[in-house]
Amino acid sequence: MSKNISRKEFLKTAAIGAAGVSLLGANMMSATAETQNSSVEYKNASSWCLSSQNVTWDEEHDIVIVGYGMAGTAAYIEAREIDPNVDIVIYDKSDEANAGGQAIASGQCVIFVQKDDIETFRTYMRNLNAPQVIPEEDFNWLTNEFATDLEWIQGALEPVGYEVGYSGGGALRWGTLLVEFPMLEGSDFIGATGHFRDKNGGVPFENGGCWNGFSKAAEYRGAKPNYEHQVVSLIQDCVTKRVDGVAVKKPDGSIINVKATKGVLLATGGYEGNMQMYRDFNGGDRIYNAGSPYVTGDGVKMQMAVGAQLWHMDNHTMSCGYFHGIKVPDFETCFIRQFYMAHGAWMEVAADSTRYYNEADTYQRQHMKYYSHGQYVDVPIYRSQPVHMIFDDNCRKAQPIVNNWIGWPVTCRNPYSWSADNSVEIEKGWIVQADTIEELAEKLGRDPAALRAEVDHYNAMVDAGEDGDFGRDIGTMAKIETAPFYAIEEVPAMPACSGGAKRNIKGQVLNMDDQPIDGLYSAGELGSLVCNLYQNGTYLHEAICSARAAIDTMLDGRAMLHPTENAGAAQPWAEAEDGDYSEFVQGLHDPYEVIYTIKDKRLVGIRLGEGSENMFMTEEQFEQFAASIIENQSMGVDAISGATIDSQAIAGGIMNAFSHRVS
Repeated sequence: MSKNISRKEFLKTAAIGAAGVSLLGANMMSATAETQNSSVEYKNASSWCLSSQNVTWDEEHDIVIVGYGMAGTAAYIEAREIDPNVDIVIYDKSDEANAGGQAIASGQCVIFVQKDDIETFRTYMRNLNAPQVIPEEDFNWLTNEFATDLEWIQGALEPVGYEVGYSGGGALRWGTLLVEFPMLEGSDFIGATGHFRDKNGGVPFENGGCWNGFSKAAEYRGAKPNYEHQVVSLIQDCVTKRVDGVAVKKPDGSIINVKATKGVLLATGGYEGNMQMYRDFNGGDRIYNAGSPYVTGDGVKMQMAVGAQLWHMDNHTMSCGYFHGIKVPDFETCFIRQFYMAHGAWMEVAADSTRYYNEADTYQRQHMKYYSHGQYVDVPIYRSQPVHMIFDDNCRKAQPIVNNWIGWPVTCRNPYSWSADNSVEIEKGWIVQADTIEELAEKLGRDPAALRAEVDHYNAMVDAGEDGDFGRDIGTMAKIETAPFYAIEEVPAMPACSGGAKRNIKGQVLNMDDQPIDGLYSAGELGSLVCNLYQNGTYLHEAICSARAAIDTMLDGRAMLHPTENAGAAQPWAEAEDGDYSEFVQGLHDPYEVIYTIKDKRLVGIRLGEGSENMFMTEEQFEQFAASIIENQSMGVDAISGATIDSQAIAGGIMNAFSHRVS
């Protein structure tokens, strides 16, 4: 405690704090009345935050990582590269077969910016954010990360045979960019849309490719995630407000208390799988999840329970847009309607059985936005419920009516294969079939005359060669006239939402006074800086950047990873006597000896001693790295790509060598 207080005052303060936390937690639990995935929603905890007073700790670790998606894997890699001996425990509430979070269901795009054109990119990003504004420090940090960490990512992937590639094949190339909003100033920046793939036969934008690469990279470095372990509460000191650890529900239902001496990192994703949160924060009565069924807002609940400041819970428009989802009883999350229909005999109708927009336009290229009266706005599916797709037998036979590359049911570890002609789904009852339009309307609970009139109107426009209502390209239209006729309901489906607690560029979660909550960090989608329009590739890259920032803060790793921030500091050998200084450093798996030679207060030699066979980097790479340290007389030199752990170990060994003064 920062000041002395009497026992009576202490007990009074603790009681008030504990009562406040418990009550807030109870209120949060009552707000989870309906979720899409109640089977994994923890129902037995009394709160999402517990007092650490008189807690009996069952385990203690340096760092607790909650969630093992893109951010969780990146955090582990960063931590191991800074300190190979750091003690990390990872909890993820999914089972191993369904791991990966929203990163699995995403389009696998990661944006990169050419360093020399960063100011153009910043202009574009400011226009994407408008009318919202994020703090300038945060904005500059994020855009700089997008332009500078390609080498780190490549180095993280290299040991497991993955690479950063692009859609045309091979390594990343500048100019291969998927720009979503070309009408905005700055959209002509030089960049690239990358993905992670296996160098030996990996395909561009493979399902789950980015998480596959990073999870392999993390596990190569020793990650052992605890699946089916749900963190049900933060544990907070009622007086100091420091987050000391977490309570974890194990697969057998028992609860353990786990202490985190350096920090808790929440990398749980957003609240896509929680319909009640959609109602509370977005006002939509029926918005469904297109991603992992395990992303149900746990991180948001825990952050609220410790007094964190929420932001971006309901963006000016929902950043990833309302996709046209198809929700069926057999799956907890949504399929996504086919973007490019091969046959034109289809239309979509709103609650009044009339068409409500140009349903064949390429909105997916702007994450389901369209340009209206000088602004990009959301497609109106969430305002038009119930919505049905109406189509005839020619359209039915042409192709599956769902996408096979985005959305959890088709990208998870056990993906569903929708039938080529939709016949299996008709048999399942997912698609409604009828011999006439009037019969179809009755089965849907619609006015038969109204639906018949709209189909006739649509067919008349096809005959006339023009969509006079919404300007749909006539080449995408055909008469809906061949029986049987079909319908399937479409619902607003969210692949991502960026709401959560506000954080700073160090990854620290902030309270209502913009002050860090000691011991609590977040990364990824939970509290994202994305606050309006979403540029393809931003979320996955931000997950990596924010995870690294949080770990750097916990482990004070910026001195090693970002040497310019510590320029001018005296080097640890500045007062050392001439001679050899030996230190055993921890490589990827086993330790090895590095010998540092000092002459006239300068570092003049670095060579290997015992156990050199345990070093991952090659001898040539070692000589290159050692020469760079000696030439610059600095530990803060660029790591060797693909051998970052050894680079950090060799450079970090200097601190121990000269503090021990072993000659």
